[in-house]
Amino acid sequence: MRHVKQKYCSLSVFALAFTLCYFTAATCSAAIIIGGTGNALGTMKWLAKAYQNANPEVKIKVLPSIGSSGAIKSVPTGRIQIGLSARPLKAAELEKGIVAIEYARTPTIFAVSNKSKVDAITQSQLVDIYKGALKQWPDGTTIRPLVRQAKDNNSKQIKALSPELDKAMDIAIANKHFLFASTDQQAVDTIEQTPGSFGVTALSLILSEKRDLHALTFDGVAPTVEACISGDYPIVKRFYFILPKEGRTSEVNAFIDFVFSEKGGEILKQYGCYPVR
Repeated sequence: MRHVKQKYCSLSVFALAFTLCYFTAATCSAAIIIGGTGNALGTMKWLAKAYQNANPEVKIKVLPSIGSSGAIKSVPTGRIQIGLSARPLKAAELEKGIVAIEYARTPTIFAVSNKSKVDAITQSQLVDIYKGALKQWPDGTTIRPLVRQAKDNNSKQIKALSPELDKAMDIAIANKHFLFASTDQQAVDTIEQTPGSFGVTALSLILSEKRDLHALTFDGVAPTVEACISGDYPIVKRFYFILPKEGRTSEVNAFIDFVFSEKGGEILKQYGCYPVR
């Protein structure tokens, strides 16, 4: 696990340094700064673009990924006005004068490059792949699993599917020969560029960023919005706005209202989300 801890520590230091530098420049040119989980950024950029087209006097900046935790830490300091999180607030975080408001959900998916002919995966296959027992796709291509940090939301969602996957994911995260990504965008970059690779991401990300990837069916069920709503597809990612309890600007409140409007809902649906009201 040593290499995993080193990667995680390096990521934390980099994210902190990047966030501080970026905020300094961004806050000078935008009235609303938005940042957080990479899975939600693409869709939020489309929402921001539509809102600014209708309200050109409002300037919105969507930062590169700082993660859910980065958003939760940054909103209370005022470095960003709107945070995006893939998890609700913990008890201690609720004491920081912030609230989490769920605004959308999207399928969490297993993705491969569009160059791959693989179109399905099962829970049993996942266990064998993460344990290192299954090494080739049906066409003979070497399987290159991509893993994230143990505390990453994607990792947690897969571990929660079954006790067998929980144990298998621990083995995978400790495997030095598996691919590793620190951020959501780095993960999809790697999957696009590495033959035989696959990893966990969000339908909203690959659609909103127009990624050269496709989602695998999981235990025979396609990861569609309809399948999530019906309960047929078991892995759903929830997106939350992280906001100050008090002192929000009128610009922030107006943008939040837009996301929850009919127009905002249409944009969310277009990019693989379904709105939550």
